[in-house]
Amino acid sequence: MPFSRLLTLTAIVGVSIFPSLSAAQDGNKSIQGEWTTDCLPIGKNGRHGYVTRITITDNEIKATSQIYAKRQCQTPTVQVNFAGSLIHDQDEGGQVHIEHVVGTLTTTPNIKDVVDHYNKETSDSAGCGLTGWQENVPVSVAGKTCGPFTFAAEGTHLYDSLWVAGNQLRFGAFPVAWTNTSAGKTPSKPLDTIYYRTGR
Repeated sequence: MPFSRLLTLTAIVGVSIFPSLSAAQDGNKSIQGEWTTDCLPIGKNGRHGYVTRITITDNEIKATSQIYAKRQCQTPTVQVNFAGSLIHDQDEGGQVHIEHVVGTLTTTPNIKDVVDHYNKETSDSAGCGLTGWQENVPVSVAGKTCGPFTFAAEGTHLYDSLWVAGNQLRFGAFPVAWTNTSAGKTPSKPLDTIYYRTGR
């Protein structure tokens, strides 16, 4: 099912942060701005497509990922939204280490076929064990198990590394890994997914 596969690759944009947390101390300018992937293949034999857009400011990360029925990124089927607070970043020899906190993580089915699938008890757990899914209505999946993945709960601190090269950005964990909950679990290698700068 496209939803569970997409969530292995990307997560994304939300609507709230934790106001009590301070802004990132260093405010690294190289990672700030809007970053967007190309239309990338997903699903069996790459028959579907998705695009992810991430916005980083000095105190928050927002991201949105849209899955499409067609590999050319046509006909939206599922949207995933993420928002978190960026509370620390530090540039260390070409890597920017960050600490961020999960604010919201939601999934929105865009078509009836996906709604019907999510509301069934299926072996792939595409509906995250939840019922009551509705078309174009977001549902929180923070802390839920969706397919083979268990997502971090709201308020979880995550540690990650970012690599910037010209107009390209790559993460070490986000949004594939959600267990990097201590500084000792900060990734040392980037993921393959490339985000291109599309705004400041």
